Amino acid sequence: MQLRLNRHSSVPLYRQLAAELRERIVSGALAEGYRLPPERELAGQLEVNRTTVLQAYQQLKDEGLIASKVGKGTFVLPVLPVLPVKPAVAPARSDTPTSPSEVRHTELHTLRQQHCPSDAPEPTIVRPPWSVLFSDYSNRFTYHDIASAERAQRGDTTIDFATGSPNPADIPDDLLRAVSLEAFSSHEFDGQPESPIEGFDELRELLAHHMQTRGVRCDVRNVMVLSGSEQGIDLIVRAFVNPGDCVLVEQSTFFPALQTFRSADARIVGVPMDEHGMRADLLEGYCARFRPKLIYTVPTFQNPTGTTMPLDRRRRLIDVARRYQCLIVEDDAYGELWYGPARKPESGDMPGFASAPGRVQASVHESAQEQKLSRHRPVPLAGMENEGYVMYLSTFSKTVTSGLRTGWIVADPHVIGRLAALRRMVDQHTSTSSQRICLELLKEGRIAEHIRTLTVSYRHRRDTAIAALKEYAPAGMRWTTPEGGYYIWVSMPEGVRSLDVLAACRARGVTFMPGSVFDVDEMDDSHLRLNFVRPSASDIDRGVRIICDIIGEAVR
Repeated sequence: MQLRLNRHSSVPLYRQLAAELRERIVSGALAEGYRLPPERELAGQLEVNRTTVLQAYQQLKDEGLIASKVGKGTFVLPVLPVLPVKPAVAPARSDTPTSPSEVRHTELHTLRQQHCPSDAPEPTIVRPPWSVLFSDYSNRFTYHDIASAERAQRGDTTIDFATGSPNPADIPDDLLRAVSLEAFSSHEFDGQPESPIEGFDELRELLAHHMQTRGVRCDVRNVMVLSGSEQGIDLIVRAFVNPGDCVLVEQSTFFPALQTFRSADARIVGVPMDEHGMRADLLEGYCARFRPKLIYTVPTFQNPTGTTMPLDRRRRLIDVARRYQCLIVEDDAYGELWYGPARKPESGDMPGFASAPGRVQASVHESAQEQKLSRHRPVPLAGMENEGYVMYLSTFSKTVTSGLRTGWIVADPHVIGRLAALRRMVDQHTSTSSQRICLELLKEGRIAEHIRTLTVSYRHRRDTAIAALKEYAPAGMRWTTPEGGYYIWVSMPEGVRSLDVLAACRARGVTFMPGSVFDVDEMDDSHLRLNFVRPSASDIDRGVRIICDIIGEAVR
C-alpha cells in the first residue's frame, strides 16, 4: 500500500495519513475486512513517529471506518446496508445529567458557590462567568474564522479582492431610485401593511416564473421569500438537522454555511473537489459511510473555487441523494452571472485550471453572443428533479446590491410550510419595503436587463484578471478560470503560506481571502480566493501583479 505524505504542508502528518486512508476506504480501494498494517510497521514505511499512525487510526475509528481487535490487528469495517425508510422513533431520555447544558449548569452552580460562599460578605463586583453563561449554540461557532474574514476585508486597502460583494460603482442607483418611487407611489398595497410569512403572493408568482425560465418547474406554493439566502440555510438546519447528524459539503465552501451547521452541532464532512467541483465518484462512498441528512453544495460558480459541476455529475448527485434518502441544499447565489465556457487551457494546463506561464486575451462578447450563451448556462439541480429532494436558494444581493437582503427558496410545499412555521420565531416575514422593490425589479424584465449589463462588465474583469495571472504568476502557481460568478481560486507554489502572503499584500494595499476560512478542517493554507468583480477593471492588473510578485519573492 503506497501512501504519500507532504512534509512541507502545514497540515499535520496524522491528518494527511487519515485523509489518504479515508479516501481509499470510501472509494472501495480498501475493501471491508482489509487488514491495515500494524502501527509500528506503517510508521517505519512512512518514516514517521508511531504516534502519528496511532492518531490517524484513532481518527478513522472515531469516524466508524476501522476497528481494532486485540491480537488480530486493525480492519476496515463493512458498509451498513441500505435499509428501507421507517418512521423515526424518539430515543428514550436518560436521567443522567451528561448533556452539555446540564454539565454547564453544574459548573455554573459550583462557580457561584465559589464566588459567593454563604459565610462570606457579598463581593462588591462579581463579573458574569461568560464562558459558562454563553449557550452551547454560540460556543460552537468558530469565531476565529469570522475574525480572519473581517481582518482580510478591513483596512485602508486600495485594491479589494476579499469582500464577497459587488463593487459599489456597479450598484444600479438610478434603477433602484426609479423602482422605489414606483413601488411606494403605487396604491396596490394599500390596506395590506404586512406581508404573509411566505412573502407577497405577487412576488412569489414572479419568482416562480423567473425560476421557470431557468428550467425549474415550480409554482407559488413552492416559493418563500427570505431575508437573504443565508436565512434559508438557517431555517433548513432548524427544520432538518439534529445534533450529530451528518452534513456533506464541498471540502472548501461558503463559510457562513459551515458556521450554521456547526451551531446545530452537526457532523460536517468535506467531500474532495477537483476542477469540476464536488467529486461525484466519491459521493456514493461518503453517503454509504456517513449516511448524511443533507448535502450542501454550490454547484454553479462555486464559492470559493469558482468551479461548475457538469451535467453528468449533477445527475449522479441527485441519483445518490434519492437512493440514500438525503436532501440536497443547492445554494445558487451566482447562477445568473454566466459568462460562457472557460477558455480552452493551453498545452500543459489541467482541465478547468490555468498555470503560469502563458497569456490570454481579454475580450467582451457581443450581444448576439450573450443570447447564445444564455441558452447554455447551467441548469440548476432543482430543474433536474421534481420529487422534492432539492431545496434551492438564491438571492438578489449578488446581482443588485448587498444591501438588498432579499432572497428566496424553492422547495416542496411540505418544506415551505414547515419553514414558515419555524420562521415565526425569527422575523415573521421579509421587509415589505424590500419586497416591493424586488417586485418592481422583476416586472417588465428590468433586473434581466441589468444583469445583462453586469455580465458584460464582469466578463471583462474576469478576463483581465486571468490575463494578469498568465503574465505575472511565478512557476508553480495555478488558478481556476470560472465560467461565471465572482471568484478565482488560486493554488500557490509548494511551501508558500496564504496568511504570510496576505500580510505582505495588505502592507502594499491589496487584500484577498485566505483558503483556511473556507476549509471544512480549517487547515488550508495553500489557496487564496480572488473576487475579481469587486475591484475596478483598472485596478485588477496592478493588484494581481502585486500578489504574484509577493508570491514570487516567497518562492525565491
